[in-house]
Amino acid sequence: MIKRLFHDKIGQPILNLLKQGISPEKLSLSIAFGAVIGILPILGATTLICAAIAVVLRLNLPAIQLFNYLVYPLQIFLLIPFINLGAFIFQVDLPPLTVQELSAHFQQDFWGSIASFFETVLYAVVAWLLVCTPLFVGIYAILFAALKRFGPTAINSLTK
Repeated sequence: MIKRLFHDKIGQPILNLLKQGISPEKLSLSIAFGAVIGILPILGATTLICAAIAVVLRLNLPAIQLFNYLVYPLQIFLLIPFINLGAFIFQVDLPPLTVQELSAHFQQDFWGSIASFFETVLYAVVAWLLVCTPLFVGIYAILFAALKRFGPTAINSLTK
């Protein structure tokens, strides 16, 4: 079941992209950017950022967006850890993070809350940059080596 799901949702789209003549380098970059940008701790911004990167670097837009969407659950899961890591890096106290405390905080000082959470997001983005830079390099290197080794000829023989 899991093997079939992996094949249908990830494996087959990659095979289809390789059969379209996308170079292993461009496909590796597309997947690495999609996965890494997809966990950026700014909710709602990753689709536009991935699209912009795909256009500027002439990467495959469907591939970058596919992996951006595949890692979406990780983005939610890693949001608080990135915030905590950012707070640790900058040695700052975290603003309240429960719904009740957030509501009370915003009711007391709306604009102050906006400012304090803006800083929190910036701290989380710095933490993300520190974690995701080596992660990006690792994903790209592994994918590039694998896709180059198992290039289009191997892909064509797999799909026959």
